[in-house]
Amino acid sequence: RRLYNALYLKYGSESEQNKLFWYHLNCHPECAVRRYKGVCVHTAELPYVFGTVSDYLSVEPDNCTWDSSSRIFSNEIISYWTKIAATGRPFSQWPNYVPYTREYFYITPDQDFSPMIWNRNCLVFDQIEEQGVKEKFGNNSHTFKETFLITKIFFLYFIFLFHEKE
Repeated sequence: RRLYNALYLKYGSESEQNKLFWYHLNCHPECAVRRYKGVCVHTAELPYVFGTVSDYLSVEPDNCTWDSSSRIFSNEIISYWTKIAATGRPFSQWPNYVPYTREYFYITPDQDFSPMIWNRNCLVFDQIEEQGVKEKFGNNSHTFKETFLITKIFFLYFIFLFHEKE
């Protein structure tokens, strides 16, 4: 959320460039890659987005077949991601990210995809971040602007590394 908040502050809510869309994927794949069997992790949506049982780190295809509910779930995700790729925006029921509403799009095979209100406590992540700032900088008195600058530098560095590999 911190990165989204910073981007929201930079581009503003009325800007055409404010194309921030937050989602939470809740899946329990029956035919998951071995490494993450039955657990939904970061990048877990990729097999569903591409409609294939695979692992982005794997060079070998996994030997399993999706059941019909997994295929339907994948097809629905494909339709959402195709809409984003074609127009830069998802379907209208997926709300724009706005920090003070804490609304996100809930993607699950158990019900229709729908907007939800984030009500989870991220205190443990706040504490980890605070400890990291203390260890890195010797104190935790950085302003939001300084933290945003550090995040921006890291993000630009990551983009630079990504382009170097291409």
